[in-house]
Amino acid sequence: MRLTMQPLRAALALGFVATTGLVSGCDVNAKVDFSDEKGGTFAIMNPVIRTPMAGRPTAGYFDFNYNYKVADRIIAVASPAFKRVEMHDSVTESGMKKMVKLDTLELPAKSSIKFAPGGKHLMLFDPTKTLKSGELIKVTFVFAERDPIDVSFEVKDVIPVTGPGGSPETMDHSKMDHGTMNHGDKKP
Repeated sequence: MRLTMQPLRAALALGFVATTGLVSGCDVNAKVDFSDEKGGTFAIMNPVIRTPMAGRPTAGYFDFNYNYKVADRIIAVASPAFKRVEMHDSVTESGMKKMVKLDTLELPAKSSIKFAPGGKHLMLFDPTKTLKSGELIKVTFVFAERDPIDVSFEVKDVIPVTGPGGSPETMDHSKMDHGTMNHGDKKP
Protein backbone atom coordinates (compact mmCIF):
# COMPACT_ATOMS: atom_id res chain seq x y z
CA MET A 1 0.00 0.00 0.00
CA ARG A 2 2.84 2.38 0.73
CA LEU A 3 4.05 2.28 -2.87
CA THR A 4 0.63 3.25 -4.18
CA MET A 5 0.30 6.14 -1.72
CA GLN A 6 3.59 7.87 -2.60
CA PRO A 7 2.64 8.77 -6.20
CA LEU A 8 -0.78 9.91 -4.95
CA ARG A 9 0.82 12.04 -2.21
CA ALA A 10 3.22 13.64 -4.71
CA ALA A 11 0.41 14.31 -7.19
CA LEU A 12 -1.77 15.92 -4.52
CA ALA A 13 1.07 18.10 -3.27
CA LEU A 14 2.04 19.17 -6.77
CA GLY A 15 -1.60 19.95 -7.57
CA PHE A 16 -1.77 22.11 -4.46
CA VAL A 17 1.40 23.95 -5.47
CA ALA A 18 0.10 24.51 -9.01
CA THR A 19 -2.99 26.26 -7.66
CA THR A 20 -1.17 28.59 -5.26
CA GLY A 21 0.44 31.90 -6.14
CA LEU A 22 3.89 33.33 -5.63
CA VAL A 23 5.03 34.03 -2.11
CA SER A 24 5.00 37.71 -1.34
CA GLY A 25 5.70 39.78 1.72
CA CYS A 26 7.86 37.05 3.36
CA ASP A 27 11.37 37.49 4.63
CA VAL A 28 13.85 35.02 3.23
CA ASN A 29 15.86 33.57 6.09
CA ALA A 30 19.43 32.46 5.74
CA LYS A 31 18.28 29.42 7.73
CA VAL A 32 14.79 27.91 7.74
CA ASP A 33 14.32 25.33 10.53
CA PHE A 34 11.59 22.69 10.60
CA SER A 35 10.71 20.28 13.41
CA ASP A 36 7.85 17.85 13.91
CA GLU A 37 6.47 15.08 16.05
CA LYS A 38 8.94 12.58 14.56
CA GLY A 39 11.60 13.84 16.97
CA GLY A 40 14.01 15.60 14.68
CA THR A 41 14.73 18.78 12.78
CA PHE A 42 15.99 19.82 9.41
CA ALA A 43 17.22 23.14 8.13
CA ILE A 44 17.36 24.66 4.66
CA MET A 45 19.98 27.39 4.56
CA ASN A 46 20.71 30.10 1.99
CA PRO A 47 17.95 29.20 -0.50
CA VAL A 48 18.59 31.09 -3.76
CA ILE A 49 17.53 30.86 -7.41
CA ARG A 50 19.63 32.38 -10.17
CA THR A 51 17.73 35.08 -12.07
CA PRO A 52 16.37 33.33 -15.20
CA MET A 53 17.61 34.31 -18.66
CA ALA A 54 14.95 34.39 -21.39
CA GLY A 55 14.30 30.97 -22.90
CA ARG A 56 16.76 29.15 -20.60
CA PRO A 57 16.27 27.01 -17.51
CA THR A 58 17.75 28.37 -14.30
CA ALA A 59 19.15 26.79 -11.14
CA GLY A 60 18.42 26.81 -7.41
CA TYR A 61 20.86 26.22 -4.58
CA PHE A 62 20.73 25.69 -0.81
CA ASP A 63 22.27 23.72 2.05
CA PHE A 64 20.15 20.97 3.63
CA ASN A 65 20.83 19.64 7.15
CA TYR A 66 18.70 16.59 7.98
CA ASN A 67 18.85 15.81 11.71
CA TYR A 68 16.60 12.75 12.13
CA LYS A 69 17.47 9.23 13.28
CA VAL A 70 15.36 7.78 10.44
CA ALA A 71 16.12 8.25 6.74
CA ASP A 72 13.65 9.87 4.34
CA ARG A 73 13.76 11.06 0.74
CA ILE A 74 12.58 13.95 -1.37
CA ILE A 75 10.19 12.56 -3.99
CA ALA A 76 9.24 15.80 -5.80
CA VAL A 77 9.95 19.53 -5.94
CA ALA A 78 7.61 22.16 -7.42
CA SER A 79 7.06 25.91 -7.60
CA PRO A 80 4.11 27.97 -8.86
CA ALA A 81 6.71 30.34 -10.39
CA PHE A 82 7.93 27.64 -12.84
CA LYS A 83 6.18 25.10 -15.04
CA ARG A 84 8.63 22.36 -13.97
CA VAL A 85 11.26 21.84 -11.25
CA GLU A 86 13.74 18.95 -11.22
CA MET A 87 16.60 17.87 -8.99
CA HIS A 88 19.89 17.35 -10.86
CA ASP A 89 23.44 16.34 -10.06
CA SER A 90 26.60 17.16 -11.99
CA VAL A 91 28.80 14.10 -12.44
CA THR A 92 32.10 13.48 -14.19
CA GLU A 93 32.32 10.61 -16.67
CA SER A 94 35.43 10.04 -18.79
CA GLY A 95 36.77 13.44 -17.75
CA MET A 96 33.62 15.28 -18.89
CA LYS A 97 31.00 16.85 -16.63
CA LYS A 98 27.36 16.18 -17.36
CA MET A 99 24.06 16.63 -15.57
CA VAL A 100 21.80 13.77 -14.55
CA LYS A 101 18.22 14.09 -13.35
CA LEU A 102 17.48 12.78 -9.84
CA ASP A 103 13.96 11.35 -9.61
CA THR A 104 14.30 11.18 -5.81
CA LEU A 105 16.93 12.24 -3.33
CA GLU A 106 17.81 9.99 -0.42
CA LEU A 107 18.17 11.75 2.94
CA PRO A 108 20.26 9.48 5.17
CA ALA A 109 19.78 9.87 8.92
CA LYS A 110 21.84 12.72 10.40
CA SER A 111 23.11 14.01 7.03
CA SER A 112 23.96 17.25 5.26
CA ILE A 113 23.54 17.76 1.52
CA LYS A 114 24.79 20.81 -0.38
CA PHE A 115 22.98 22.03 -3.52
CA ALA A 116 25.65 24.20 -5.18
CA PRO A 117 27.01 25.11 -8.64
CA GLY A 118 28.93 22.17 -10.05
CA GLY A 119 27.07 19.62 -7.89
CA LYS A 120 23.50 18.87 -6.87
CA HIS A 121 21.08 21.65 -7.79
CA LEU A 122 17.48 22.40 -8.70
CA MET A 123 16.71 23.00 -12.38
CA LEU A 124 13.72 25.31 -12.84
CA PHE A 125 12.07 25.46 -16.27
CA ASP A 126 9.77 27.98 -17.95
CA PRO A 127 9.05 30.76 -15.43
CA THR A 128 5.38 31.72 -15.32
CA LYS A 129 6.31 35.44 -15.22
CA THR A 130 9.41 37.63 -15.44
CA LEU A 131 11.43 37.23 -12.25
CA LYS A 132 13.74 39.91 -10.89
CA SER A 133 16.61 39.85 -8.43
CA GLY A 134 15.35 40.24 -4.87
CA GLU A 135 11.97 38.54 -5.43
CA LEU A 136 10.93 35.68 -3.17
CA ILE A 137 9.75 32.49 -4.82
CA LYS A 138 7.93 29.62 -3.10
CA VAL A 139 9.43 26.17 -3.65
CA THR A 140 7.64 23.09 -2.27
CA PHE A 141 9.54 19.95 -1.27
CA VAL A 142 7.54 16.71 -1.15
CA PHE A 143 8.86 13.93 1.09
CA ALA A 144 8.12 10.22 1.27
CA GLU A 145 7.68 10.16 5.06
CA ARG A 146 6.44 13.63 6.10
CA ASP A 147 4.19 16.45 4.93
CA PRO A 148 5.42 18.76 2.13
CA ILE A 149 7.17 21.97 3.16
CA ASP A 150 7.29 25.38 1.48
CA VAL A 151 10.52 27.38 1.41
CA SER A 152 11.00 30.96 0.16
CA PHE A 153 13.95 31.19 -2.26
CA GLU A 154 15.44 34.58 -3.11
CA VAL A 155 16.09 35.34 -6.78
CA LYS A 156 19.67 36.59 -7.25
CA ASP A 157 21.65 37.74 -10.28
CA VAL A 158 24.96 36.31 -9.04
CA ILE A 159 25.42 33.06 -7.14
CA PRO A 160 28.82 32.84 -5.42
CA VAL A 161 30.68 29.56 -5.67
CA THR A 162 33.03 28.60 -2.85
CA GLY A 163 36.09 26.48 -3.38
CA PRO A 164 37.42 23.73 -1.14
CA GLY A 165 39.04 26.25 1.21
CA GLY A 166 35.93 28.44 1.33
CA SER A 167 37.37 30.99 -1.11
CA PRO A 168 35.17 32.45 -3.87
CA GLU A 169 35.52 30.85 -7.31
CA THR A 170 33.71 30.85 -10.60
CA MET A 171 32.42 27.72 -12.28
CA ASP A 172 34.51 26.50 -15.25
CA HIS A 173 32.03 25.54 -17.97
CA SER A 174 34.78 24.63 -20.46
CA LYS A 175 35.06 21.12 -19.01
CA MET A 176 31.32 20.40 -19.17
CA ASP A 177 29.87 18.27 -21.95
CA HIS A 178 26.92 20.45 -22.92
CA GLY A 179 25.98 18.08 -25.74
CA THR A 180 24.96 15.37 -23.26
CA MET A 181 23.11 17.68 -20.88
CA ASN A 182 19.49 16.83 -21.39
CA HIS A 183 17.59 19.34 -19.23
CA GLY A 184 14.33 17.70 -20.16
CA ASP A 185 13.45 20.62 -22.43
CA LYS A 186 14.65 18.90 -25.62
CA LYS A 187 14.01 15.48 -27.08
CA PRO A 188 17.19 13.33 -27.12
